[in-house]
Amino acid sequence: MARVRKQSRESFPIVRHPAPGTRTPILVSVPHYGTQPLPHITRDDYREPWFETFAYGFADTFVGDLYADLHEHGATVLATPFSRIFVDVNRRRDDFEHRDGEVHSRRGVVRTHTTREAPIFARPLALADLEERLRTLYDPYYSTLERLLTELREAYGYALLLDGHTGSPRRMKDHQVIIGTRHGATCAPQLVATIAAIFTRHGFEVHKNVSGYTGGNIVATCGQPRTRRVHAIQLEINASLLMTTTADEFIEGKFPRRRKRTSAAFASVSGRRWWPCRRSSRPCTRVAHEDPHRSGNRGRVLVARGADRARHVSR
Repeated sequence: MARVRKQSRESFPIVRHPAPGTRTPILVSVPHYGTQPLPHITRDDYREPWFETFAYGFADTFVGDLYADLHEHGATVLATPFSRIFVDVNRRRDDFEHRDGEVHSRRGVVRTHTTREAPIFARPLALADLEERLRTLYDPYYSTLERLLTELREAYGYALLLDGHTGSPRRMKDHQVIIGTRHGATCAPQLVATIAAIFTRHGFEVHKNVSGYTGGNIVATCGQPRTRRVHAIQLEINASLLMTTTADEFIEGKFPRRRKRTSAAFASVSGRRWWPCRRSSRPCTRVAHEDPHRSGNRGRVLVARGADRARHVSR
């Protein structure tokens, strides 16, 4: 594991900051961005040679196209370069199966076996080696989340975490955009309504807290709007919006336009100025004294100010 630790100091996690003077109180986390194997893993370490493709296949489809450049629109972006087959930072730290001192996990924070119980790797993963992996790659992701959110909250009075994903069309079916807040526990409702309205304005159907998409461990851990003024939303975008098209749609240009609409919606969300002030002609950085969760103050404390800065990003 020494080689993992050495590489992680140099490149883990990925943090992209906005240009000076453009920062907004938004942190975008992309936990399933990574496609890389761990540095010491080679093709010979897999039980079957073609299992090497799992590292890439477990990444969210086109997730980099949607979220990786949002620092250009004012958000701070956090991601991991490593595939979630090795460490899934959106799972609980203790979410794995084990037998007789060896990890035997089909899902969760690490995967050593397929859903059909076939071993993915040529050698078993010991519990001690998994613990070292979690200390090296899982814990730093959460400590970086905490640090960045604290910096934003101290600067603006609160912070908004967007945990970005793309979802399988097979599982999401006809849902285009799903907003997850653990059934309202991790984000103030007025922020949810504003973000939903942005996607609706760009032509997408928006659903909230659909079963299986209510929010993973990152949202559940970081979203503490009442006690810490940290709001957290999981955004799930149907990958079919980005990768499927008929020949006629492609010829007519509908597919590129749809990709641009998706990028523009995200630019609007990350570039919007969200201020916790009721009225001000200029951006405010103080904490609002009113509790946004009191029914009498809803709709008054958190007000979105400033124009959308959406850019149609060509891919």
